Order: sequence, then structure tokens, then C-alpha cells
Amino acid sequence: MNFTTLDIILVIVAAILVAVIVVGILSRKKFAMKTFRRLERRYTTQLRDCNDEIRRLNTLLDNQSKQNATEQPQIISAGTNQQLVDINRFAMEQKKLEAKQQELTDRNKQLWDISVSIEKERMHVQQLKNEIEEQHQAVTSSIRYAKLIQNAVLPSEAILKESFEDVFLFWRPRDIVSGDFYWMKRIGDTVIFTVADCTGHGVPGAFMSMLGIAFLNEICVDFHPGTTPAQILEEMRDKVISTLRQTNNQGDPKDGMDMGLCILNLATMKMQFAGANNGMYHVRGTTLTEYTAVKNPVGIYQLIRSYVNYDVDIQHGDYIYMFSDGYADQFNKDGYKFTLRRLRKLIVEINSKTKVAAQQAELLSKTLDGWLDGNRQIDDILIGGYCIR
Repeated sequence: MNFTTLDIILVIVAAILVAVIVVGILSRKKFAMKTFRRLERRYTTQLRDCNDEIRRLNTLLDNQSKQNATEQPQIISAGTNQQLVDINRFAMEQKKLEAKQQELTDRNKQLWDISVSIEKERMHVQQLKNEIEEQHQAVTSSIRYAKLIQNAVLPSEAILKESFEDVFLFWRPRDIVSGDFYWMKRIGDTVIFTVADCTGHGVPGAFMSMLGIAFLNEICVDFHPGTTPAQILEEMRDKVISTLRQTNNQGDPKDGMDMGLCILNLATMKMQFAGANNGMYHVRGTTLTEYTAVKNPVGIYQLIRSYVNYDVDIQHGDYIYMFSDGYADQFNKDGYKFTLRRLRKLIVEINSKTKVAAQQAELLSKTLDGWLDGNRQIDDILIGGYCIR
């Protein structure tokens, strides 16, 4: 699939629109929930104060009633002057009681008004919550459809297996769509294949991955024998910097991608590798050889270095592994990263157990699930295992 400059511009515009919609929806949801919690705390406090006041006034009313019941016999039996004093005192107490009763009535009315306000606010917040959930569902449905599009532009394992003895792609996006991607193109006996990790994850990362696939397709249209992986990475970097108008000015975005890229000639069994931040593991039997990458992304960087080619000595049955940093960066419940050291050891172990690609992918999956043990995945994960035919 070839992407023109217009296609790339449309992809970027769509990315911006989706990002604005998602940010707006999430901001509105956060504001609604924050308002609901604030109102709930305020009205809960007011209700508690009103209930305390009601209990206090009821206690006063009970005490006054008991006092009046005990004092009435004294009024009848006392002398005339004393009777007048008691009657006046009783009248004053009665007025105080009536005032307290009126105060209680007023506070009950206030309580009723507050209850009505709380119910209105609750209904309003519930309405906002329903609207946000509907919009969130609509956006999620759109992203799930975008996942289908992303899957469609990636080469299927069936196509990959036409050029390799066996192959697996252990691919776990963090948020439906992924910033990690894999790609392959075969030109005669030459196979070009890569695993890449774009800046970000989710929707922004996915649009960067589409941009990367478009650039690779465009570059490899003019592929000729003698083209090296480093040359392809250099062209990729130029296109990313130019298309995204990147500079090294402070505050400007530094989006890009990390890649490991191989060119394999099936006729001569010669292979070359070059990496931009992402290295490559070559396993023969249970011996692992690591090919390191240049510490430069495919994109703008403060100190731009040239990418380096490696000639890789391969044989039938060798495995080539390329990967993003997602697997090694996952944390367990104790706060420890999996690390590249553990990943190297794991790849050697799975090669000692099986050479079947699907079984290797299953062992990677089980190990990761055990390491996470319920923890949330923090980044997209992609490991590609390619068995040389």
C-alpha cells in the first residue's frame, strides 16, 4: 500500500481532530465528577449539621415539656404573688419554646430546600455522566474501528511465513491501537523487515505508526540492490523531520520512532542490520549475539549520528529477534522492571525449549502475565521472532 503526501496530511489532520475530541471528553468527564464530589461533600455536611440541630431542638422541647409538667402543681399550691411570678416565668419560657419551635420549622424548611437542590444537582450530574459515557462509547467504537484499519496495513503472519521458516509477532497494544508496529516488504529474493516503536501509545502512537508505514512504503518503491538498512533509516529520519517540521528549539515536539531494520537476501543468505535505538538479537541454538543500535531515534535529536550497518552471519534455522522497549519496561508488584537482561535470558531459555514460533510466543505471554500478576500494562509491547529458512 503506497501513501502519498496528501494521505499523510489527512492522517495527521485526523489525528489532531481525534486527539482534540478525546481530550475534550476526558476534561468534561473530569470536571463533572469533580463538581459532583464537591457538591456531595458540601450537602452531606449541611445535612449532618441540620440533623444535629434537629436533635438538639427536640431535646430542648422534651426537657421543657417535662419541666412544665413538674412546675404546674407548684403554681396551684403557692401563694398569690408566687403564682404571678411563676405564671410570668412560665409565659416567658413558653415564648422561648415557641421561638425555638419556629426556628426548628425554619431549619426544616431550609433542610427541605437543600434536599431539593441536592436532588436537582444529582440529576444534572447523572445526565452529564450519561452523556459522557455515550460520547466515550462512541469514541471507543471509533478507536476499535481504527484498530481494524491498523491491522489491515500490517503484513499478516501468513505473508511473513512465505519468506521465513517460521515467525511470530507478540503484539500487545496498551490502549486498543498501538504505537508499536512491524512491517515487511519482499522484492524478488530480498526481504526487508522491521520492528518499530513510535513516540507515545494509543491514538497518537497509532497515527505515528501509520506515518512510519507510509514512509517505508514510499522509500522502498525505489529500492535497488545495494541499498543498506542504514540508508533506509537515514531516509526515514529525513522524512519524519521534514513532514513534522521538527527543530531542536526548546519546547518543540520531538516525536519520532525507534527501529531495528534488516535486509535479508534469500538467494545468497546474506543479511544486514541497522538500528535506531532498538537493537537486535541473533540466536543460533542457545547462543545469543546482540547487535546494538545507534543511540539516535528516527526523528530530530540534539546530536544526530549516522546509523551503522552490521553484516550478520546467518544460517538455516537461526532466529532473529527485534522488539520495542515495552516488554522490558513492564513493572511487577514490587516495582521492579523486567529489564533487557531478563529478556535476553528468557529468549535463550525459550530457544532451549522449542524452536516452534507459536510456542515461543506462548512462553513469552505466560512469562509476562506472571511478571505483571495483575499490574496494569504501562506501554505497548511488540516482539518479532523470525526463523531463517
